Amino acid sequence: MSEYEKTINEIRKFNRFYTVSMGFLDSDYLDTEYSIVETRILFEIKMHGKCIQSDIAKILHIDKSYLSRLIKRFYKNGLIEKDKSDEDKRATYIALTQKGVEETERLIYVTNNQIRAKISGLSSAECEELCNALNTVVLILGREE
Repeated sequence: MSEYEKTINEIRKFNRFYTVSMGFLDSDYLDTEYSIVETRILFEIKMHGKCIQSDIAKILHIDKSYLSRLIKRFYKNGLIEKDKSDEDKRATYIALTQKGVEETERLIYVTNNQIRAKISGLSSAECEELCNALNTVVLILGREE
């Protein structure tokens, strides 16, 4: 088996472990009404403040029409506000409403608690080792970005 094949198998093994371990495949992700994709979209909007909808699609590598449907639902539920760009009428700015900020902060809190529960038994040395390993993955696989 080549090093590439071995690496592919190890990445896939890790992905299978991680997605199940963190509950990403649960129908009610984190016991909320949101999918992992929806949660991530809200997080990105919070991190970027007022941003162009198509930028979120690029950041997350998701289909623009899929994002548009989700944004429409967020808007209907009062989580985001939309505003057409004065410079480019095709572009739509989106931002979280106060309700959206509160809901996103709640999701961040729930996620942080889930992770805290997973790592609560680790020693300081194990936490550092885990952080180093995660940073190594980002460093190696993030090069092309």
